[in-house]
Amino acid sequence: MTPLQDIFKKMRWLLLLTTGLYPAVTVYAQQNLFNIPSGDITPGKKFFYQHQHNFYAVNQLETKSHLVCGLGKHWDVGINFVDLPVRLGDGRWISYNDESNRKPLYPLLMATAQKQFSLGQRWQLNVGTQLGANISSNVETKRLAFMNYALVKWKAKRGYLLGGPYLANDVFVGGPPELRPGYMLGYEYRINKRWLLMGDFISGTHKKSQTVLGGGYNLSNRLQIFVGALLAFPNRKLQDGLVIEVNWYGWDFMNAH
Repeated sequence: MTPLQDIFKKMRWLLLLTTGLYPAVTVYAQQNLFNIPSGDITPGKKFFYQHQHNFYAVNQLETKSHLVCGLGKHWDVGINFVDLPVRLGDGRWISYNDESNRKPLYPLLMATAQKQFSLGQRWQLNVGTQLGANISSNVETKRLAFMNYALVKWKAKRGYLLGGPYLANDVFVGGPPELRPGYMLGYEYRINKRWLLMGDFISGTHKKSQTVLGGGYNLSNRLQIFVGALLAFPNRKLQDGLVIEVNWYGWDFMNAH
């Protein structure tokens, strides 16, 4: 057994536990939509945690985790552990990729940083980065992964729209060894105090080029759950699936609005 396989084996019970738990995000403000940043900043000295599962079959899923801490002055930083495939009931139930073959390397451990600028009463600009490397027992197969982005957000009484460009490399999104520019779009609409609609879109022809459309429910002042249809669009070569997203806030987000 390699050191990397030993690490995955020790993580098995933690992953199984999180696979069975589905808490959730904010109703009025959310640090992530399904696949893109939401344009919100975690308040100073507070935290935000998100766990997401993308199901492609009953026993085939991909798990992602995000932990963000607010620094104040419209800054937040965090850590992401993303793109870990899990195949339940299989002898090798966790897999990894440290050789590209035009696919993203996975899983990835990435640091995040984000800054928000006010552009007026209804407009905001967020500039952020995700930077890290694939987890591998072989130093020679570790490679830098990154995605930089800028998002303009327009806020209305019951929700918001946002969009903007991103720049990622092949380690993060797959494809030939070159930079991959594109754009992201997203929305959130609050039906009432408990129910919301949400969706996002990532352009391109790579592994991350998907659309998710769904909705969510506020379980409490700190927990929220979202479910969405994962659509192979614009990249038709990807699999359709189901997203279940859990978010936990370190503050009463519903009382803050």
